[in-house]
Amino acid sequence: MFTVCRSSKLYSTAIGSGLKQQIAGRFAFPERFRGTFVERWKQYWESVAKDYYEATMSIGTYIRENPVKSLLTTAIAGCAYYCAATNPDERSYRSELLDCANSMLYIPPAVQNPSAVRRLEYLEQCYNMGVIKRLNLLFFSIMWIDEFNENVQAYKANCKYLKPSVLSVHERAVDFGFINVWWNLRKTMVDYDINPEEWKDYKGPE
Repeated sequence: MFTVCRSSKLYSTAIGSGLKQQIAGRFAFPERFRGTFVERWKQYWESVAKDYYEATMSIGTYIRENPVKSLLTTAIAGCAYYCAATNPDERSYRSELLDCANSMLYIPPAVQNPSAVRRLEYLEQCYNMGVIKRLNLLFFSIMWIDEFNENVQAYKANCKYLKPSVLSVHERAVDFGFINVWWNLRKTMVDYDINPEEWKDYKGPE
């Protein structure tokens, strides 16, 4: 097995050297540019291309020798990239909140879920006060409530020792965004058109 791998490496090296000699012979460097900036620039990019070629060959060899580990690494990297690419931003949260509020307008007040109404009104009030903020954690985001608006110039609002720390964000969090979904808003809108108190005083037929 070792002999076969070593032979394949020697064969690929020989192929690479032969290809390089063919390219060098086909594209001969003009004599008038030797020793100038053009030649140094050419040597630099040849060195860069060689480094990329060797790195690519090394990766291919590693994948052939460790197929399971390579597949697992690729899957994890793909999942991480997907999570980062679908990390929702503050604009999407605002849009989702407005959609939820508009959906609530189509429901008569008598059948609206009181807890969902209170939640949406609270979030809208926070937006009007300018205290709702987004914490971007690359793969997911957290919407949280700050104490002051960015325009407030009070000492407590600007002193870094009095500002809420990152470790306390979970206590102020109002929503969690992951793969383009704001999960707390989605949970709030479950049964938003069902008022559990609507039939509380209803008495069945006697």
